[in-house]
Amino acid sequence: MFKKLLSVLLLVALVGGGFSAGLASSEAQSGEEITVLAPESYRDLIEALVNSYNSDAAPTLTLIFAESAAMMDQIADADIVIYEDFRQDPPIDFECGVISRAYAVLPELGARYLASEDCGDYVAPKTLLLVEFLDFIVSPDGQQVAIDLGYLPDSVEIEDQAGVTVVVPQPVRKIVAAYGVSTYLVYALGAGDELSAASYLGVRSEITEQRMAAIDANYLEAAEAVSEIGQRAVNMEEMAALDPDLILASSRTQWLDTAAELDIPIVRFEGESPELLQDAMLMLGTVLGPNAAYRAEEFNAYYNDTLDIIVSETSDVLDPPKVYFSGTAPLIVASGEMYQTAMIEAAGGTSVSDELVGFWNDVNLEQVLVWDPDVIFVPTYGGANVEAFTESEEWSLVNAVDRGNVYQLPQFVAPWDTPGPDSILGIIWMAGILYPDQLGLSCAEQAVYFYGMFYDYSLDMEVAQELCG
Repeated sequence: MFKKLLSVLLLVALVGGGFSAGLASSEAQSGEEITVLAPESYRDLIEALVNSYNSDAAPTLTLIFAESAAMMDQIADADIVIYEDFRQDPPIDFECGVISRAYAVLPELGARYLASEDCGDYVAPKTLLLVEFLDFIVSPDGQQVAIDLGYLPDSVEIEDQAGVTVVVPQPVRKIVAAYGVSTYLVYALGAGDELSAASYLGVRSEITEQRMAAIDANYLEAAEAVSEIGQRAVNMEEMAALDPDLILASSRTQWLDTAAELDIPIVRFEGESPELLQDAMLMLGTVLGPNAAYRAEEFNAYYNDTLDIIVSETSDVLDPPKVYFSGTAPLIVASGEMYQTAMIEAAGGTSVSDELVGFWNDVNLEQVLVWDPDVIFVPTYGGANVEAFTESEEWSLVNAVDRGNVYQLPQFVAPWDTPGPDSILGIIWMAGILYPDQLGLSCAEQAVYFYGMFYDYSLDMEVAQELCG
């Protein structure tokens, strides 16, 4: 995966912020010609998708059908290839150019666009309609075409992370994400356009709001659609008025019994371990359609590959650094049952508070002195800051403070220590702090890769370097 970083970075520039949020209209691109190569066995589906494509330029789509075994013989004539082995790059060599990420139309059928028009650092497709058309065929409108033809079910049944069986009619067009972590799962799965209302973690400053708006032009509308939305309370009337197809909530949400009366599917999440995060991605991917399910697979593979690399580079350490993960105040610490502790362990450290239970725990300075951590990590929320440690005479007795090893985690949009997709960057960053001379992964390079792949946003390398420190 990491060997392909350069080509992926080119792809990130191609499908990132400049294209995802600001696609030129189809009308402006009319007259362009796009050739689509597809398997004969799916002719009815592909023709129906083309006919349903609501674009002034739709007549410019030219279809070529071939038997699956013979498709690759004609790939040189195609701008888009729709094929069954889409998890593998199609066997085509460019003098220069890129093959886009896969778009899963069905669990067994995906599409990619091919771009070889230009050479240089920036490789562009010959027309933005390539991106626009593929976005359409995996959208709820595209899913509806596949449902009508019997290729996809009209409902899916899952067991959520609270053990509740939930039936969700398909496709899902309107989502209320009342659990902040779930909002970012939706973005990572490519379904941000379906957010009617959402709770956002950590979007409290002008800079994070600007970043979120760059990722999703409709961010502010979703953030303000329901006046009160979170685990403790929600404006039920405003939420119901949105007529959502799906509500996403924490299993600890206090208003679930009342919301159940709305007869809207509710999917509940638990999120305090890497395993639960990956399970949540797969579960939500199943609910949101084949493309979301495929992106969940992509994310989980990236997450696990990253952890494997960190383990391989830190596993021979006999005395791992002792880490104190602070909460919103210096004497509030993450318990051993929290995701932050799992992150520390994944990064090659050991949490001094791993024997504590529950969630955030209050401790006293005497206990901290007994633990005497080597490193202190501070989150970005709740007013937490490094100076609360470094400017305190009492805390100067702690090894981490005395040696200047107090660090605040980065945050681009979501905090990097919450149990959402961005946390994999938090683990990479932590590992770099704990093992600055051993870790081969670059936090900045991985941040550019991550936001391109999972937020469809082109993060500038200089911004990434500043973010990672």
